[in-house]
Amino acid sequence: MKNLSLILIVFLLFSTNSFSQELSSPYNSTYGDSPIYSTPLPSTKAPGDSCGAYFNNYIGLTKTSTIGIEYLKTGDVSGIDYVGRAQRFYTPQAIEVSGVQFYSYFSDPTVDSIQVIVYLWDWDETLDSVGTELASDTVWVTHTAYTPDLPEVEVNGFFDEPITVTEDYIVGVIAADANDDSLRIYTSSAAAADGAGEAVSFAYYNNPLYPTFEGWYQTLETFGASYDIDYLISPRVKFDLHEGFTVIDDTICPEVVSAGCAEYVQMPIFADGQYNGNSATPESMIVYYWGDGFQNTGLPSACHTYSTPGTYEINLIDTLARNDFFSPLCIVDLTETIVVLGPPTASFGSSSAGLTADFTNTSTGADSVVYDFGDGNSSNLDDPSHTYSSTGTYTVTLIAYNMCSSDTTSMEVVIDDVGVYENNKNFVVYPNPANEQLIVADIEAGSQIEIINLIGQTIYTTSATSSKENMDVSYLPAGTYFVRISGSTDQYTRKFVVRH
Repeated sequence: MKNLSLILIVFLLFSTNSFSQELSSPYNSTYGDSPIYSTPLPSTKAPGDSCGAYFNNYIGLTKTSTIGIEYLKTGDVSGIDYVGRAQRFYTPQAIEVSGVQFYSYFSDPTVDSIQVIVYLWDWDETLDSVGTELASDTVWVTHTAYTPDLPEVEVNGFFDEPITVTEDYIVGVIAADANDDSLRIYTSSAAAADGAGEAVSFAYYNNPLYPTFEGWYQTLETFGASYDIDYLISPRVKFDLHEGFTVIDDTICPEVVSAGCAEYVQMPIFADGQYNGNSATPESMIVYYWGDGFQNTGLPSACHTYSTPGTYEINLIDTLARNDFFSPLCIVDLTETIVVLGPPTASFGSSSAGLTADFTNTSTGADSVVYDFGDGNSSNLDDPSHTYSSTGTYTVTLIAYNMCSSDTTSMEVVIDDVGVYENNKNFVVYPNPANEQLIVADIEAGSQIEIINLIGQTIYTTSATSSKENMDVSYLPAGTYFVRISGSTDQYTRKFVVRH
């Protein structure tokens, strides 16, 4: 921006009566109180598509208690020729800008519309002024009379494609016809003192009588505090809200204090007052719903104690009270799952053939098991086989573990020297899986037939009257079982499944 001392030097060089005036401030005329477009912010809102691009009404609407108007361009006899207005916006993170909104009307009865150009520039920090042009759009003002009902005089411009900005930027409006005096632009009233001294408003001067006055001037610095006017010019913006919601451990134990912990990271936009109406307390709208009837509020990271095993959905809700009077809330709604483990239940089944026993782990809620075979040997396999050195009755113990606790069960396993041949072609079991009937074929008449469950209990016994025997299994619960055939010299075992 040009130094004011340089401006005074130019005044002296061109000192005539016509050049004796100071730089004129923008003409402002107050019309009265601004309508209230905001609504009270509810504590909750149903999740929805509320986070798309929107016109950020922070400048003007959010701060305005009184509406004013200005000539967007004036060609009065004083020679002051200002033809544009602009507002600066901060950029705490990458922001997508796709258009510009302003409020305007004109008073020329000879035309039905007036052309205006809306712009997006980067902000030149050194000059405190507009920098490189990034995008523009030509729009038409069609409103011919003042109204305090701003939606009726709203003008929206949209760029050909969104522009992503990573540094502060400026949006502005310039009259296309430098000789048209009829166009008005809405402002906040300087008298209302809504500006709070941010120094974000700019006016464009294009004065042929004062060449040094050509360009963009920051109104607060140039004209003083009474002209910290905010123009109702808004960018259409879109931005990311968060960097994730993470459950630290997705599997935990009950009754462990603060075992369920989660982290949530807000984007910097939450702490910026130009975009978030709750920026003074950006974390105040965060709510963790833990899924068991409890909740925490106002914490980006939180932990919880679960008392009952189960699977829970942790729901995080956050609210950006964005500066859009017509759709003010933008909801973050994220869900993650956490498993609270219950105690395991130890269970296993067995079958034997000669000195060898096979074991099947049927435990629930366990992530590992250990078998003690009762003869000084052990295994951590789920379904091990073990060969004993001698016959006898052994107490086999299974311990089932998970990260929270363990459970133990035992059963007696009888080991004898009767041969068991799992692949004997003379012993056939079908259909397998079985539903209502199980057929045992190629057996010796008079052999004993037993059905044994997985915990070693004999639940059915009969004697074969021929080489083929039909058995009703419709009453058995679905699951895995064993058929044991005991003849005069041999014993045979087969595994089968009942499935209804």
